[in-house]
Amino acid sequence: METVTKQITFPSMLDYVRFQLTATPMAALLKDKSAPDRERLIMSIADDAASRLDPSMLAGSKLTFPRQSFVATASIS
Repeated sequence: METVTKQITFPSMLDYVRFQLTATPMAALLKDKSAPDRERLIMSIADDAASRLDPSMLAGSKLTFPRQSFVATASIS
């Protein structure tokens, strides 16, 4: 078992939040909202999240953060 950490970069905080709230199971949280209401919520959440992060994670208007995975390697003997 090996721990691997890679940097993940999204074009912006807004893109990351939009992805999380439209293309993952979290989309269910907004399913009853109109398109304009969904967009307002997404923008509000993105602004709030960005205000809580270390500015270095938002350098160049992008969102960059470390992502850790556990990698197992198997072999056939």
